[in-house]
Amino acid sequence: MAGSGNRVFEFVLFMPLSIRAVLTLSLIALLLPAVASAAGIDAVMRSVVSLSGRDRSGEQVFATAFMVEAPGRNAVWLVSSAHSFNSIAEDFARINLRRCERNIYFPLPLQIQIRKQNRALYVSHATFDLAAIKIELPGEADYCVLSRDFIADEKQLGRASIGAGSQVIVPGFPYGEACNEAGFAFARSGVVSSFPLRPASLYPVFYVDFEVFAGYSGAPVILAGSDGGALLLGMVLEEVFLEELRPQKGHKQLRTRRGLGLAKVLSAPSIAGFIGGLR
Repeated sequence: MAGSGNRVFEFVLFMPLSIRAVLTLSLIALLLPAVASAAGIDAVMRSVVSLSGRDRSGEQVFATAFMVEAPGRNAVWLVSSAHSFNSIAEDFARINLRRCERNIYFPLPLQIQIRKQNRALYVSHATFDLAAIKIELPGEADYCVLSRDFIADEKQLGRASIGAGSQVIVPGFPYGEACNEAGFAFARSGVVSSFPLRPASLYPVFYVDFEVFAGYSGAPVILAGSDGGALLLGMVLEEVFLEELRPQKGHKQLRTRRGLGLAKVLSAPSIAGFIGGLR
């Protein structure tokens, strides 16, 4: 095969410049991971992974994360909620990647170091429940990387006319479970239930009519267009609860917690600004 590579190289040397440029770009495209820019939900599904580890008591922590482009070969920003990273007490967390052979997907688990000598290796947002860590993925992994312009900014939110009643897709891992042995997320749907969403600087959080299970923190919230394109609108932070204190006999009070079937979502412009500031 090395000989074949040399012959191709010599052939390129004597090509016209325009053809050489096209071939070079094609070869680069083959070598680099796919980048989802205004791409469909399939590309998003390939960018979403489960994130897990153990807390200080030894209990499993489940979350969802997604991959955004980063400088460096096979390097990505792994993005999730900060409380998910913080809850994992171990130095290493696990993500479940996939590899693909002859159009068949297989699981590819990977241990990533998130802490060293009690120092977090991930970067947390100063205000919001958002964090990212730069990791290098194995060459055999099959994945898509979300480009930064896939994450909606204020102008994109306006052009997309997102508001109360808009339907969204949320890929995630309920209780760490995947939809198949390869390790892909369940893609579930919800409806934006709050108003207004803009400007995101005033409304950095919005709500989606979507039941959140453990494992959905960090899940991307996606607008899927009728033309097959998609756009990241936000990231699931947590389930919304209503807490009540009820009087009991003996001057005691009973605290009750009711799930409202709503997801609290961090709006995409805050995510875009955070990712844009990472180095």
